[in-house]
Amino acid sequence: MKPAAISDYREQARRRLPPMFFEYIDGGSYAEETLRRNVRDLEAIALRQRVMRDMSKVDLSTILFGQTLAMPVALAPVGMAGMYASRGEVQAARAAA
Repeated sequence: MKPAAISDYREQARRRLPPMFFEYIDGGSYAEETLRRNVRDLEAIALRQRVMRDMSKVDLSTILFGQTLAMPVALAPVGMAGMYASRGEVQAARAAA
């Protein structure tokens, strides 16, 4: 079955990864208070679904560090990426390119 929600991806990762790796990416530090707050704040956001709208003039570009990006998406370093996916760091670099 294909994942339909973020929680489905989480469950799929929990089943596939060794417990040590899953706990590393799934958890937070110390008492995990910041993690709980982030989850609570994201759950409070309600997205308005809009259908049948003209999207031809939507501009997602932004300026980051003086460089114009077509879409505001960036990759950050992820510890032990190679442990979760074969050549994970290489895959991330290719995706960024």
